[in-house]
Amino acid sequence: MTHLCIVIPMKSPSCAKQRLAGCLSASERQQLAVSLYANTLAFFQQHFPQHQVVVISQSCVVLSLAKSYGAHGLREEGKEGLNEALWQACQWVKKAGFTHQVIVPSDISLLDKQEFDLLFAVATQQQVVIAQAKDGGTNALVSSPPDAIGFHYGLHSAAQHAQAAKRQGLSFCQLRLPHLAQDIDQGEDLDRAITQQAEHFLPWCETTRKWPVKERQYA
Repeated sequence: MTHLCIVIPMKSPSCAKQRLAGCLSASERQQLAVSLYANTLAFFQQHFPQHQVVVISQSCVVLSLAKSYGAHGLREEGKEGLNEALWQACQWVKKAGFTHQVIVPSDISLLDKQEFDLLFAVATQQQVVIAQAKDGGTNALVSSPPDAIGFHYGLHSAAQHAQAAKRQGLSFCQLRLPHLAQDIDQGEDLDRAITQQAEHFLPWCETTRKWPVKERQYA
């Protein structure tokens, strides 16, 4: 599937990971958000270089980092949040001639190539593919054409995206992929992520000195 565009929305790092405020300082949350985002860019650059990556954000720092990984940076113009930003990105993707769009968060802790291979394979058979997060959210959304459905990110968004596809009479599929389902919303989520993929968190852990990675790596 060569006509697929990967869209990554990214908040300004200073506004990211607010739900971790109980266990991380503002500086630590910002550093964590940037670290996860960089890992995401590196993952797609390494494993799926054939696909265009587009990052939409209000942050100049975020857009500059996207460029360093070969991604296209798109400055977010609206003020109405994630769904409006994604619709803006979708219009760019459609105008650029892509037949498929996949939206992926910037902060999935464990990105697995085999899971994305499956996601993309299913997308050749279905117009909408939803990879559900553990809390009922949407951690990947593939649509063909890119604007096949509106975006309903928020509480229980996976079910809302499925309903949107059903209303439009589109073929759709919901996937539960073990790694892609994992968010980092609570301290225990972060602890688990560091244990599972310590090498991706090593620079951040060394900066914060909060997690002894070498001791926990194979716990």
